[in-house]
Amino acid sequence: MRRTSILAAVMTMFACDPVQSSAVDALGGEVANVKRGPLHRAGQPCTTCHDGALGDPPAFSVAGTIYVDEAAQTAASGATVTLTGANGATHAATTNEVGNFYVTPSEYTPAYPMKVSVTYDQTTVEMVTRVGRNGSCADCHTSTAGSTSAGPVFIPTDGGTP
Repeated sequence: MRRTSILAAVMTMFACDPVQSSAVDALGGEVANVKRGPLHRAGQPCTTCHDGALGDPPAFSVAGTIYVDEAAQTAASGATVTLTGANGATHAATTNEVGNFYVTPSEYTPAYPMKVSVTYDQTTVEMVTRVGRNGSCADCHTSTAGSTSAGPVFIPTDGGTP
């Protein structure tokens, strides 16, 4: 009984990290009729929750959402995201029907800075800058472009350039 109480107290301490709680709260609620899982929270910073702190949800080393339009309205389902670490190790992930992709640490943990390219509908776009420290695409690529964000990750199917 005493061990159970101690374990519960320790888990509560970690679960009550005010910075983590604020970051998760800032994401807002789940979208109606979208269950938690691979299709939820498209376009949001995945590693805010998938940081591996408590084991559930599982940790992601790299994750994000790819669109075919700058307005982030249409998912790039079936896009290939190629990650290349500073040590030359590569990993490819495929986006699902909402454009999400995710990589667990057991599959690939990048050595930073990391190069990223996306291939969709016979078009390949390589990210101009390198990812320096965080594998959550939406930490930098927020829903709108501005002074602190390049906007959502998209790969145009009309021959334009992102």
